[in-house]
Amino acid sequence: MLHPLGLLVALVQSIRAIISTFISLLVVFRLLMEGQFPSWVTWAIIVAGVGLTIVEPIIRWASTRYRLGVDSLQFRSGLFFRKNRTIGYGSIHAISSSSPVYMQPFGIVQLTVSAAGATDTDITLDAVPAALQLELERLRAQARTGEAITAGTTSTAVTQGSPSIAAAVPSTSSLVTPSPSQSSPVLPSDARPESNAPVFRASVRDITLFAVTDLGFIAAAFVVFGFVQNLQDMLPRDWVRTAERSVGDYVARGVISIVMLVLVCVIVLMVVSVVTSLLRFYGFEVWRRGDDLVVVRGLFTRRTTTIPVSRIQSIVVRQSLLRRPFHLCSVGLGLSSSVSGESEESGISAARILPVIGTGRVYDVLTAMLPEWDPREPGDATEPIHRTGRGLLRYYVTTPIVVALVAAVAVGTGVIVTVSGAPSRWLFIVPLAIGAYWTACRALKSRTEGYAILPDRPDAFCSSDSSDPSEPLPHRILVTGAKGLTTFAMTTRRSRVQSITRSTTPWREPRGIEKAEMPLFVMDGISALRFTFLHRSDAETLDAWLTRPAAR
Repeated sequence: MLHPLGLLVALVQSIRAIISTFISLLVVFRLLMEGQFPSWVTWAIIVAGVGLTIVEPIIRWASTRYRLGVDSLQFRSGLFFRKNRTIGYGSIHAISSSSPVYMQPFGIVQLTVSAAGATDTDITLDAVPAALQLELERLRAQARTGEAITAGTTSTAVTQGSPSIAAAVPSTSSLVTPSPSQSSPVLPSDARPESNAPVFRASVRDITLFAVTDLGFIAAAFVVFGFVQNLQDMLPRDWVRTAERSVGDYVARGVISIVMLVLVCVIVLMVVSVVTSLLRFYGFEVWRRGDDLVVVRGLFTRRTTTIPVSRIQSIVVRQSLLRRPFHLCSVGLGLSSSVSGESEESGISAARILPVIGTGRVYDVLTAMLPEWDPREPGDATEPIHRTGRGLLRYYVTTPIVVALVAAVAVGTGVIVTVSGAPSRWLFIVPLAIGAYWTACRALKSRTEGYAILPDRPDAFCSSDSSDPSEPLPHRILVTGAKGLTTFAMTTRRSRVQSITRSTTPWREPRGIEKAEMPLFVMDGISALRFTFLHRSDAETLDAWLTRPAAR
């Protein structure tokens, strides 16, 4: 069974799931006070909602069981609709854990075991001993190397939180909360860290820079706006009218007042962004432990994610428009499965191993973190980037310019948009603005799209996976490009590319201009190598690189 704290976790999850329904009940209760509904109807709805909130978590906690079998993790849950799930130790893709403040004194974590594929194949254990994560890592490593796994006292002891196993397998709390003065935690002999310090540790300054250069605060503004709109239904109407009148009077003072109000809103959103980023990323560290990357983060709720290096499909270095002037970038990993348990982090996946870092040291850190990938900086003297879009600017920008001009003329002459039956000619600015943004994005693509086929060392191994960090992986390619106004440089391998699709048009074919798309076996991150326009010779080079036989 799960630890008794699992019942508290289930209750919290249930309350969070029905919070919007609870707000609606409050609105109904307010209507009751105004005599709109019979009292017994409203009270029946409230009692039923509270009953479901309490009963469902109790049933889920009491009916959940898990077992460490000989070759797999087994999970069972449900009273009336029973769910049985099994994940083989060799199929484990990533192991994630979170430890809220109320769990930390008991050495209990919420554990999510991800298999390759979609998130609906994951197993989530709401409250288990922290030692279980390291035990699963050990079993996964044994299954990968082909060692025999014996069932019996070890699995049972970990499941029950035996002190003997807790002593033999250190809890994750000893790993996720080291101070700068402490050395690396003591780990089992088959999972020794390669250094006495994390390969990357984010400072408070780093996290602050991430927050102020992250465009996510704009999305937060819409969330706050929606919350305020819902809050109006709960507050007394007099309060709402007074607030609206005060804001209207302040805006009526002139342009300076409007600018000041917007500035205050931006500052508030920035502060909120910094606070939420510190809550998510405080103490952010990346450890290299054998064949695993261990990512730890979080102020009050400590989260630990173990990512096997052999499951990494690609490395992506991104640089957004806001970070470019400050020479900052972020690094993410393309994985063979999405890392679950990250929805509460606003899309910031644990696979983003470097949320923000200076461009001058990013490749040094990546080399220490993933030496087998032999990360190369774009434009490296040993293998320069071949820019596929140079000289093809007109192909990139012709379509957005023509579409924007046609839409602007149509709007300006009243063919498309009318307001109150009269043409609104000033609205032609809207398609022009959209077209300008589209053109800028395509122009950036023409400058940044390119590739470099990275050379293999003569002694490089040719197997699909290896944990030996002394030799680089073979058949790698470095691809650069842009998504919107964000530039990226992605390194991946030929074995991760599924196919190549080349296309052209009758008017481009005589000039030897094509498009190319190469889908990747990636669940998180960029899912394909795309070249908007390139010469036929470049397309043939990529085609030959993908289809030629692997070296033996």
